Amino acid sequence: MRTGSMRVAEISLPAIRHNVQHIRELTGGQVIAVIKANGYGHGASFAATAAIEGGATLLGVADLEEALALRDAGITAPIICWLHGAGVDFDAAVEHDIEIGVSHLSQLDSLAQAAHRAGKTANLQFKLDTGLSRNGASPDEWRDLFARGAALETAGQVRVRGIFSHLANAGEAADRQQQQRFDEAIELLLECGIEPEMVHLAASAATFASPHLRYNTVRVGMAIYGLSPMAGKTSADLGLVPAMTLRSEIVALRHISAGTGVSYGYNHVAQSDTTLGLIPFGYADGMPRALNGSGATVTIAGRHCPIVGRIGMDQCIVDLGKLGKKVTVGDPVVLFGDPTSGVPPVELWAEVMGTINYEIVAGIGSRVVRVASERPVATTQKLEVAHPDAMHEFGVRLGRRLVAGDLVVLTGPLGAGKTTLTRGIGEGLEVRGPVTSPTFVLARTHPALGDGPPLIHVDAYRLADAHELEDLDLDFEGSVVVAEWGAGLLDEQGSWVEIVIERPTGAGAGLDADAVTLDMSDGPIEPRRIVVTGYGPRWAGGVL
Repeated sequence: MRTGSMRVAEISLPAIRHNVQHIRELTGGQVIAVIKANGYGHGASFAATAAIEGGATLLGVADLEEALALRDAGITAPIICWLHGAGVDFDAAVEHDIEIGVSHLSQLDSLAQAAHRAGKTANLQFKLDTGLSRNGASPDEWRDLFARGAALETAGQVRVRGIFSHLANAGEAADRQQQQRFDEAIELLLECGIEPEMVHLAASAATFASPHLRYNTVRVGMAIYGLSPMAGKTSADLGLVPAMTLRSEIVALRHISAGTGVSYGYNHVAQSDTTLGLIPFGYADGMPRALNGSGATVTIAGRHCPIVGRIGMDQCIVDLGKLGKKVTVGDPVVLFGDPTSGVPPVELWAEVMGTINYEIVAGIGSRVVRVASERPVATTQKLEVAHPDAMHEFGVRLGRRLVAGDLVVLTGPLGAGKTTLTRGIGEGLEVRGPVTSPTFVLARTHPALGDGPPLIHVDAYRLADAHELEDLDLDFEGSVVVAEWGAGLLDEQGSWVEIVIERPTGAGAGLDADAVTLDMSDGPIEPRRIVVTGYGPRWAGGVL
């Protein structure tokens, strides 16, 4: 962020490494990491480096221009590209050791000629059409193509490294039919005397849904960025960690009265007195204009705030409600990211647009600065608690695992059960009670009754930023710190636990929303959903 950019896509390199490694372990074969379209909007050079470090064998891009851009960025790992124009310069491909996906006999001969001129052997893989009716050699070309490839390989001009095709994702029956055609092509290739090192048909969706389509290599794009390629399955369901967190900031605040129109056309009119926050992110940056009035939210200080009024080219507006009394200009905003951390998922935008997550992340605009992050990858676990006693018992169990230096960040709406959970943690730690909300004192220390560490219970709701937190002079190293409303203020501690408590819609109905002392034991008893995320090496094996 050289200029203090107002628009940042934070890209987690540990997440990409984790996702590639997870796919390798799942499939037991080689992984081709697809980095086309600027790494699906994540930044091609960031993604390429992290994917190779995670164990990818080969990088995949669509065209030669993308491949050469990676070389210009200093990426020396093997690269393959497979979509070529009529005037493609294969001399550049051979010069820079870029592998070519060959779809036609004319391409094969052009590549061989370029290799001959350079006095080198060109690597290639045969790209086939097995039923997608798109790029790739058609079945009537296969025999001549493979025979010519075998002759050129014998002559030392080319090396045929692999064979691949793309699935249409038109259902299991269609996939099976394409697999049958692909198997016929492999058999024909072997008859021609070529034994491919890489055989790949499965992209991200088939990699997870259809083990029989994995062969010895999978070619994955969206999955290495931690996003689910499958309807009905979340990233967490597949063991993936979303790599992109889209961030901005509040650049202006405006207090308005009921009846005030908001943004172009006044298609949103405030129903009550409220505070609006101006976010410098618009449709030129990849925020779909159709999100207007859709119920889409951003996260500010751990709370979901709705986007209201028409979205402009450069900016959008959010309704802060009562949170407007707490925030200031410059406060951070998360537009989407890993939902296990309590922020909106990119799939929310995709659902509103009637499209897929691929299109959203690939469409993030050029003004958005991509920033590589080494923030530790997280391990996530989910559970449901049915009543306050169960929340308390969960806290006791967690407290018994905690040691001096551990940090727990609690996020959830008023009345969700954060203080109930903290009471349980205190009991598990065996500290002096009673544990109550520290709202009016900001932080309260509970000394240990035995040899264990003390518990410092923090309410960060009224803290503007991490600097105000530092002014409290807390003993992080010698204590267990539990911070309510601490999301975004306490995430640079190396290792920490984040717990997001979700209260079902309607839970706590009739409660006074301004009463900060409310807890799960007040009001109707309804189940809570809990997402427990461990960050850093301390929690690499999970929290629970």
